[in-house]
Amino acid sequence: MGALGALLTKIGGTALGVIAVVVGLAYLAHRRQKSLPLSVLAGASVTLLLASAVLIFNSGVVIAPPAGVLAWLEFGTYLGVSFLFLKLVDLILIVDYLIDRKGAYIPDVVRSLIMLTGVAAASLVILRLVMNINVIALVALPTVATAVVGVALRDTLVRFFSGIALGKMIRVGDWIQVQDREGMVTDIGFGHVTLVTRDHDYVAMPNNTVIQSGLINYNRPTATHACVVTVEAAYRIAPGQVCAALVDAASAVDGVLPDPKPRALVSAFNESGIEYRLRFSIGNYAKRWEIESAVRTYVWNAFQRNGFEIPFPQRVVHSVGAGDRSLTAIDSDQIVSHLAAVDFFSILTPEQIEILAKDARIMRFLPGEPVVRQGEPGQELFIILEGEAEVWLEHEGRSSMINRMQRGQFFGEMSLLTGEPRSATVKAVTPLKVAQVGKAALTQIVQEDQRIVERIGEVVARRHVMTTAAKEQLNRERASLEVAQRTRSLIDRIQDFFWGRARA
Repeated sequence: MGALGALLTKIGGTALGVIAVVVGLAYLAHRRQKSLPLSVLAGASVTLLLASAVLIFNSGVVIAPPAGVLAWLEFGTYLGVSFLFLKLVDLILIVDYLIDRKGAYIPDVVRSLIMLTGVAAASLVILRLVMNINVIALVALPTVATAVVGVALRDTLVRFFSGIALGKMIRVGDWIQVQDREGMVTDIGFGHVTLVTRDHDYVAMPNNTVIQSGLINYNRPTATHACVVTVEAAYRIAPGQVCAALVDAASAVDGVLPDPKPRALVSAFNESGIEYRLRFSIGNYAKRWEIESAVRTYVWNAFQRNGFEIPFPQRVVHSVGAGDRSLTAIDSDQIVSHLAAVDFFSILTPEQIEILAKDARIMRFLPGEPVVRQGEPGQELFIILEGEAEVWLEHEGRSSMINRMQRGQFFGEMSLLTGEPRSATVKAVTPLKVAQVGKAALTQIVQEDQRIVERIGEVVARRHVMTTAAKEQLNRERASLEVAQRTRSLIDRIQDFFWGRARA
């Protein structure tokens, strides 16, 4: 019982040591949010079995096998321990310290090479110490055999060392182009680089082919990638206006980087129109096609909104107005109902509301596009027919969202009535449909009945003062006094804007 007890104690201690190493490796793998490789579990299990067998045969409890068999069992045991030790060093020194803490990039191919070299060196040492084999004679193979093996493994070795070189150029997750193949790197192996294309096809290319053909890495040294979209516009439109509209359209697209800022250039004078190149940068090459498609969609929408024509590629003379302002019956009824709901338009007659509605222009904006910008001049009022918009205020270099508007709400009344610059920036949050009411139609109404100016001025001034009174908790007497003062001031400004008369 004494010998058997001692044997069980040794086996238990050995098992605890192997389990402790496995638990330590599992913890390190868990920290990297990865599972423990099956090779570690298999190596630990085989090592434990071999160590147990060696302990049993050396204890004298059972009949020992021949010396040669026992030597090979000991060799396997020591080799398994060496493998677990090297794996522990790999995870602690290379992965945890160099990669995670120091930020070094060490390809998996290099890590595998280090492991293989370490295991090979351990094998030679164990063969010499445990089995007393002359490893120098073992390594020094006959010259002919060495030449044959070298020729047979030439391509494999070339690919292997090419994979090590590729580790400095690309990483898993990078988007690259090799010859006519483009895709994201999913694996850099001993012999091949594996890509997944945009069509979700997997392509394996030999490492040496990738090196020799040359590659384009869209993620390094920076993920910023420049894209170009070309579009034509009619000759009658000033290039400056087109370039400004193109830059605004690209800047509003989600995924387009603000720095460097999008640029639009005149690139050619073609038969049908002027060609423009819109250049912008993206930070996610995987979504290049989607972002370019969105930019083209925003460009088309901006051209429609501004009345810019994209000419047909043919020699045909087209007679087109300054923009399609025709309204459907549904749009007209919708605009009339919304105009009547505006407080300072409620004093107008139905006929006067119809005049404003007929001159109104339907405009559409995509998410992120600005309808008006703070500080810009303007002479129009906007009524939201569909969608939602946000009001942003800039102050001392900082922007903040102060309001969110929905269907039926309006903005820009002070610019319509007085020509004042926009007091805030309004951006579309969802696809936005607005009715734009300009100065021309209101001028026609005001000239027919100049008393409307005073009535509109009184309504607008009263609304502004009451809002201020509510915010500042002013008393009724002060509010009434300010109504009179602001009404007179506002009426003078409206008269100056529509007739250019000096203030009284």
